[in-house]
Amino acid sequence: MDTELPSHITHEATREAVQQGYGQATVQPEEVAEIIAFALARPRHLAINEILLRPADQRG
Repeated sequence: MDTELPSHITHEATREAVQQGYGQATVQPEEVAEIIAFALARPRHLAINEILLRPADQRG
């Protein structure tokens, strides 16, 4: 997911490697927020024990 994390990494090689991965990120923060809103909108008597998000084209 694309976040501000690379700006907090001080080791240059690690920061560059992470930034390359972010260039390929297909999950956007807004999409995660939508899933969180969905989970929070469920009736209180229903338990959501786990949510797994990954791009549909990623094999897991």
